[in-house]
Amino acid sequence: MAGFEGRFKVRKRLDTLTQEDKKKIHGTALSLLERVGIRIDSSIARKELKKAGATVDEASRIVKMPMNVVDDLLRSVPSNIVLAARRKEYDLPLDGTHFYFTTDGCGISVWNAKTCTRRESRLEDIRKTAIIADWLPNLSIYEPMVVAHDVPLENHVVSGLREAMVNNTKHIETESTTTPEEAKAQVQMASEVVGSVEELRKRHYISAMVCTISPLVLEGPATDAAMVWAENHVPVHITGMAMMGMSGPATVAGDIALNHAETLGLACAIQAHEPGAPVLYGSVLSSMNPKTGSVNLSSVEAMILGTCASEMARYVKFPCSCMGTGPGSMVPGPQAAIESSIITTLAAIAGSEVMNGMGLLDSSTVLSYEQLMIDNEMVGMALSAFRELPVNQETLAAEVIEKVGIGGTFLKEMHTLRHIREFYVPSLWPAESYDSWSKGGCTDILEVARGKAEALLKEHTPEPLDKDVSKRLDRIVKSFCNS
Repeated sequence: MAGFEGRFKVRKRLDTLTQEDKKKIHGTALSLLERVGIRIDSSIARKELKKAGATVDEASRIVKMPMNVVDDLLRSVPSNIVLAARRKEYDLPLDGTHFYFTTDGCGISVWNAKTCTRRESRLEDIRKTAIIADWLPNLSIYEPMVVAHDVPLENHVVSGLREAMVNNTKHIETESTTTPEEAKAQVQMASEVVGSVEELRKRHYISAMVCTISPLVLEGPATDAAMVWAENHVPVHITGMAMMGMSGPATVAGDIALNHAETLGLACAIQAHEPGAPVLYGSVLSSMNPKTGSVNLSSVEAMILGTCASEMARYVKFPCSCMGTGPGSMVPGPQAAIESSIITTLAAIAGSEVMNGMGLLDSSTVLSYEQLMIDNEMVGMALSAFRELPVNQETLAAEVIEKVGIGGTFLKEMHTLRHIREFYVPSLWPAESYDSWSKGGCTDILEVARGKAEALLKEHTPEPLDKDVSKRLDRIVKSFCNS
């Protein structure tokens, strides 16, 4: 198993939906796009779709897409792409055989375990989490994790991306882009890192999350931003978030069909504008809490929706970034670990290629440094459990078994020495006896995780960005903030 990406290689997936189920969902989505249509508030997208054969009502901004138009446009979506990194060894092929993990974005506060309180998130938290994420061996992609309250609202996306690029060498996913101007500035920054706009079109160093608005709306400035991403071949994670019972039907099949229609709608707009531009089927679906009406990202229904969305991504041959951990737990600890581990296991079984959510709590709103470390451990265990299992002469070990014979031990065999290195060994859980652990003060796992995060910030230094490139990034950010 060679290279960084080999760490994320997994076995063949299992399906929840039958082929007939997927055909019905896809057909329903196509019918919705043709008969009901989708409101697109971007004049650029409406113009491109009209040229492609869609029917556009400019007064209502509703676009109806005949099935043949949708089919024609979707043919240009690339099935396999590579999410590139600043360090090429961290490049991530999306070819249906890997399971990658990202941090999550948009946290608005940070958990302080020492005082059991929350504080507002700051730009410094993006810097710190970018450094930690650069080290974490089971984290594939870094996404700026919080909103920086110490930066003006109109500047926080671009400022956060600068911290990510300087302090992390992996692939960067950007979230919360709401205007084409923000997208253009980020394209300019990414182009400086990889060398040119032309190189960025070939090496997808950044990707971008763009959310649809359920039911059946593509918001204007965000869709205009998607057009900018498309022009520069920045992969777009089309992130539907239909909530069962609120912004989507209260059935799994209905919510999936609605989400599928929205995903295909934005994909068609992108392909009409820039044929061949990379997109990912990036659903993060949920259910309504029937007691409060609030979003429930970690409900059983949300987990089922995630597995089904992953299968629909494969049905249309899109790269997949469905599902997110986003536990409902308000604090780090057992509830968060249970919710995240179950979602992660289901995502591995269902075949999601990119899964977000590491390190955030309370429906992806609260950053916990402790949980980020625990989630890295959880992901490591999931990857180990779902990795490919080679069955060959070496792994069958018949010669070794025969040599050891009845009642012997394999401890002294070279075969054991070679393969024991493949065992997953947690870095947080104690490997000591109870007596040793109790004599050491019965250290709680949250304390261990917090200590590990603090140590990494002191000890780990990401490979520095070229000084001239860093200065140019600073000028771009300053120019954007002053515009």
